[in-house]
Amino acid sequence: MVKAQIYSPISVGNKWFYKTGDQSFSDEITDHSYSYNGKTYYTSLRTYSWGDKDISHYRVDTDGTVIYLDSKSKLESIEIPGRNAKTGYTWISSDKAWKYTIAKIAATFKTPKQTFTDCLLIKAEQVTGRDKEKLQVYFNYYVVGIGFVGSETSDSVLTYIEKWNVR
Repeated sequence: MVKAQIYSPISVGNKWFYKTGDQSFSDEITDHSYSYNGKTYYTSLRTYSWGDKDISHYRVDTDGTVIYLDSKSKLESIEIPGRNAKTGYTWISSDKAWKYTIAKIAATFKTPKQTFTDCLLIKAEQVTGRDKEKLQVYFNYYVVGIGFVGSETSDSVLTYIEKWNVR
C-alpha cells in the first residue's frame, strides 16, 4: 500500500462486509497478484450471499491513485484519485461510460447502524446510458483507513458497510 492512498487501503488480507437490501457481499484482497503490461495488481475477490463470486484487479500508483484494470478490455481506470485530488476533480472511465466527480471531501454518510464523517464523496454518473440495469447516478462514500463504506442515490442508501478488517 502506498502511504498517500488513504481512502482505499489495499493490503493483502483486508476484508470488508457489506449489506445491500436483503442481500450481502464481501470484498477481500487476496494473496494472489496479477501482472499485465509490466504492472502488478492486487486481486480482490467479491463473494455474494447468493453464491456468485467475481475478481477485480487494482494497483496503487506513485501518487496514491488506486487504478482498476478492466479484465476484458485490459484498460485502466481511476478508482480513487491520489493525494492531489480536490473537490471538483473529474475523470472518465476508460470505456467512456461513466463520469466521476469528487463532490465533497468531508461528507457524512449515515447507515442503519452508524454514521461516518469526513468521507470522500464521489459522484458516479452514466455518460452513455449503456448500463440499463444500473441507476444513472450513484454517490459513493470512502473513509480514511477503511475504504468504501457505502453508496446511495439522492433519496436512499443502496449499500453500506457492516464490518471490516483493515490492516
